[in-house]
Amino acid sequence: MNLRQSFIALSLLMALTGTASAKTWKVNLKEADISALVTEVSEITGKNFIVDPRVKGNITVISSKPLSSDAVYELFLGVLSVNGFAAVPAGDAIKLVPDVNAKQNAVPFDLRNKAKGEALITRVIMLENTNANELVPVIRPLLPQFAHLAAVNGSNALVISDHANNISEIESLIKTLDTGEGDELEIILLKEVRVDDVLSMLDSLTSTTANKDMRGSRIRLVADNRGNRLLLKGDARARKRIRDVIAQLDKPAADRLAGVRVIRLQHASAKQVAEVLRSLVADSGSSSKPATGSGTNNNNTSSAASGNGVNLIADESQNALVIKADPSLMRELESVVQQLDQRRSQVLIQAAILEISGENAAQLGVQWAAGDPNKGVGLVNFNNAGNSLTSLAALATQTNVTSLPTVNGASFAFGQQNTDSNGNKSFYGALIQAVNTMSNANLLSTPSIMTIDNQEAKIVVGQNVPFITGSSTSSSSGTSNPFTTIERQDVGITLKVVPHIGEGGTVKLEVEQEVSSVVPSVAGVDSADLITNKRSIKTTILADDGQTIVLGGLIQEDNSQSVSEVPLLSKIPLLGHLFRSKSDSKTKRNLLVFLQPLILRDSAGAAKLTSQQYQQIRVLQLDVGVKGQLNRLPEQINQIYQGATKVAPKSQ
Repeated sequence: MNLRQSFIALSLLMALTGTASAKTWKVNLKEADISALVTEVSEITGKNFIVDPRVKGNITVISSKPLSSDAVYELFLGVLSVNGFAAVPAGDAIKLVPDVNAKQNAVPFDLRNKAKGEALITRVIMLENTNANELVPVIRPLLPQFAHLAAVNGSNALVISDHANNISEIESLIKTLDTGEGDELEIILLKEVRVDDVLSMLDSLTSTTANKDMRGSRIRLVADNRGNRLLLKGDARARKRIRDVIAQLDKPAADRLAGVRVIRLQHASAKQVAEVLRSLVADSGSSSKPATGSGTNNNNTSSAASGNGVNLIADESQNALVIKADPSLMRELESVVQQLDQRRSQVLIQAAILEISGENAAQLGVQWAAGDPNKGVGLVNFNNAGNSLTSLAALATQTNVTSLPTVNGASFAFGQQNTDSNGNKSFYGALIQAVNTMSNANLLSTPSIMTIDNQEAKIVVGQNVPFITGSSTSSSSGTSNPFTTIERQDVGITLKVVPHIGEGGTVKLEVEQEVSSVVPSVAGVDSADLITNKRSIKTTILADDGQTIVLGGLIQEDNSQSVSEVPLLSKIPLLGHLFRSKSDSKTKRNLLVFLQPLILRDSAGAAKLTSQQYQQIRVLQLDVGVKGQLNRLPEQINQIYQGATKVAPKSQ
């Protein structure tokens, strides 16, 4: 991205987020020239910048939330610091120079100690108990190369030029060291152990904190993580005791008792086992110290430290645990890991869904029509016994009648149409209809799924059907733009189960079973309005290994009767049937769901079951393709992986 492109991208991004009352900006740049950011920050903050020719390069800035003008300037100072530049106030302008040359410019003094963030300042820190010259070699390694540090002997003060946030951290360290009269400062460089580990062990050994006495002697311990050094401040006797202890601890690993163990798990998940151990260690150490912290990083590892000195790291990439603990506690943790890292049995869950349905319907009716199309038509019309006679009446208006409408069932129709000398038409007609329908269905579905003990498994066999959730029409420039929102849902057979294997071969099953289907569309109904039939079961059952057990079922029977008639005329004995239409229907539906768990405790059982399932599908394939229409499957399941060759390991 060139300078102009960066400038335009930043301008648009900032302009869109401004408001009339309190303007805010979002700054998001990728590989943009730093001069574009300087220009925009100048316009936002109203500050004047003098840019050193050496201040150049590409930058990437990402802000996730709107920023005020002050926050934008703090972000700008942070970007300069990360890229090795500094902002030095010079009258009404601010100089942007490389940070290695910043101390050669007039860095402003922070007299009130209010500066924060990445601003480059100079601060004077007064000491009360410690000689300023003694702290210079301690503080110097903690400062960046461009920073300035000097001791003022006359006033026993330190002068520091650096970023404000760095000076605040250094000032906290100086206050920690500047305590106690007559105490001396000592620096111990550690070679074989980490300074944090030594400091933790010393705290446990002395049972002190940084502000308590140790056997009548006051001592301060400060860890310098950058240089792996330990800073001691106290009287000579206390420092000697600490120095002797550190000498015993700061030895190569061969001379120390090993406290780290890497355990590679064979069956269990390292992350899950680590969570169990952390809870166990936290409970055992809650009476003494709380957990110091836990976290994750981007290397697929997670770690946590407990108050009793146990560190746990789960390396998910290698499915391994890294444990650091005392030898006695290490043995207990290893025993727990060994018991958790066991091969779990597998469970094959086979379901059978049986649905038997039947429908019988009988319809009988008589319909009449008579009249003159020019003067009016009289009808005795019913629609509960199939097609109505309305279509017959419409024929009276046609000049050429070629065919009658299709009528369901057994029908008897008669009628006559007459035309007088003037061309006027008159007609009469009747339709007697009798329909009897029968439909039966027998559905069988047998989904199956395999999972390990205590692990949820789910199988869906069906379709992903779109359902309309909303619609709207927008218009612009006289153009209509309709759009519809949909949500896709699974329709078919769904089986979700969690098995729990108990003693004696029993299996506890948490089951969710659902059978759904889309109702066929009916004439006159919008095809977008989908209707689904849904039958679901959610339950927990207990079954033995290989036992078939019924989950539940549904027995449904629907009876309906419909009668349409002409008042008074339909009550005439015998002749009343000519003015009446009757429809009867009966529907029965039986649904049962069965389940059978099979426990597979080893690889041999799994291989045997796999072979059996394959042979069943192979027999079915041979039956379908008996005439040679299909290519036969191999006899053994391992033969279906054509082209897959097992590579033997190289000899050493």
